[in-house]
Amino acid sequence: MEKSNGERVILFPTPLQGCINPMLQLANILHSRGFSITVIHMRFNAPKASAHPLFTFVQIPDGLSETQINDDPTSDVMSFVAQININAESPFRDCLQKLMLQESERVNII
Repeated sequence: MEKSNGERVILFPTPLQGCINPMLQLANILHSRGFSITVIHMRFNAPKASAHPLFTFVQIPDGLSETQINDDPTSDVMSFVAQININAESPFRDCLQKLMLQESERVNII
């Protein structure tokens, strides 16, 4: 690992198949360039924090019921994404404000 450059990248991947892994690959590249990494995620399709011990993971509420989580979201992707966007707006904003207030590093958001 390279020395920290004093900057933190906050990533918020869409919790769908094919979105999280590329975002984590980008996070690995950025981390190798000295960035500290924070990943904001939801309970649905959450990344494995144990696979990335050098990253900070913060879970926000997704507002989904157990039925919605267990159902196949690909059956109606547009509806699912719309619901996630609505449910995540306020928790994401609150989480981001909290992270930015406690960070001593410069924050970049992806």
